[in-house]
Amino acid sequence: MRTRNLSFWRDGVLVLSMLIALTGLHRTGMAQPVAAAQTSDIRMRAEQGDAAAQTRLGAMYALGQDDREAARWFRRAAEQGYAYAQFSLGNMYDDGRGVPQDDREAVRWYQCAAEQGHAEAQFYLGFMYSRGRGVLQDNREAARWYRRAAEQGHAEAQARLGNIYDFGRGVPEDDREAVRWYQRAAEQGNTHGQVLLGSMYADGLGVPQDYVQAHKWLNLAAASSSPQAREWRDDVAARMSSSQIAEAQRLAREWRPSTSAASPSPPPGGGGRRPGDSPIPAGRGAIVSTGSGFFVSGEGHVLTNAHVVRNCAAVHVPPGVAARVVARGDASDLALLDGPPPRAVASFRAGRGIRPGAEVVVVGYPLRGLLASEANVTHGNVSALAGPGDDRRLLQMTAPVQPGNSGGPVLDLAGRVVGVAVARLDAQAVARATGGALPQNVNFAVGAGTARAFLDSEGVPYETAPADDALGAERVVADARLFTVPVECRQ
Repeated sequence: MRTRNLSFWRDGVLVLSMLIALTGLHRTGMAQPVAAAQTSDIRMRAEQGDAAAQTRLGAMYALGQDDREAARWFRRAAEQGYAYAQFSLGNMYDDGRGVPQDDREAVRWYQCAAEQGHAEAQFYLGFMYSRGRGVLQDNREAARWYRRAAEQGHAEAQARLGNIYDFGRGVPEDDREAVRWYQRAAEQGNTHGQVLLGSMYADGLGVPQDYVQAHKWLNLAAASSSPQAREWRDDVAARMSSSQIAEAQRLAREWRPSTSAASPSPPPGGGGRRPGDSPIPAGRGAIVSTGSGFFVSGEGHVLTNAHVVRNCAAVHVPPGVAARVVARGDASDLALLDGPPPRAVASFRAGRGIRPGAEVVVVGYPLRGLLASEANVTHGNVSALAGPGDDRRLLQMTAPVQPGNSGGPVLDLAGRVVGVAVARLDAQAVARATGGALPQNVNFAVGAGTARAFLDSEGVPYETAPADDALGAERVVADARLFTVPVECRQ
């Protein structure tokens, strides 16, 4: 067996990423119900047998927490051969939402969608084969489905296919082929691909040993708050000269993600993908999902969640202003938009960070088209400075996070940004895992440190300010409504 300085960890990072991805966090920014008139039209078309409308109605029920109705409508569309509905129904069986948990049924519907070319279904089917869930464990089949998703540009599938070649599972061990797939994932901004590619350069496996390239890729992954990447970057840096480190840092600063083959990869802490997390086919230019965002610079930079803008043909910041996605970090679940000139700009909390027990305010645009059109506000307290599995990228809070809140600011009582709303815990999933215990008021945000590291990596001139004087919730909300905006994903 070859000696690998980082290999023991390369194998584990992808396993950990999938375990985190199935812990039951729900993303809250995608596939929001649109205006009431459109909703009525969708229901009418669904009842007439339109598979696309049935799928969209299923997604609306899923986001409204009526999983049984969601599954019913997904099934009607799936039985007509509609690939996205087949994937969504498979995902519900995978998680046991609205239907009994059943790995075999999950595999059945994933397979139906995968055979039609649905990349996300191909990825999940590969995972089921790799773990022997619902099928006999078969690394060769896992590699086949990962490859089909990877060839469509699915970044996480590319990283996992690279790992399969790295360790020769179901395919001949081939370091060069591993590097090729790690590179494709890394170039899209996939943190796992970046870390794994960096480790190959550090060890000289599949490529000539190159500490500058190793440091570059590990540094980029570290900007997404990967603790493993930071550890190995620092280990590599100890072997480098100051001029080599400076060159690696320059390369990292100048690097930009490839968008030519952008495809979804599971976000960190991201929960089994809820039906509706991917856009649903609609008329060209139609709003298929919404989230929230906030201005972080006077140049018009808007910070939001990566999953809010993933797979969008166009992104708008109402009223009707097109915004360009200039950067996306899937591991941190953050995205940067180039938007219109702002009325006001948020400031991040400077000095001592937020502490457990501190009161926070969440501002955003949940359930747009159903609730008030103005920014909505919820209150709560910081519960912990880490998310599931002690993930330090996240903070836990009691402030409710509703569908559409994703990407909105989490503020202290001085009005300073301490986080970016991202997810809520799936109570049903936790109940199944704990024998019936139902969690209450468990919601998450990407921490301000992670957000600032992301903005630093993009050279955004954001503002900071001390949190010395509490303004009171009413003043905080009034100020926040000036810099918080809805974000629309259009097809």
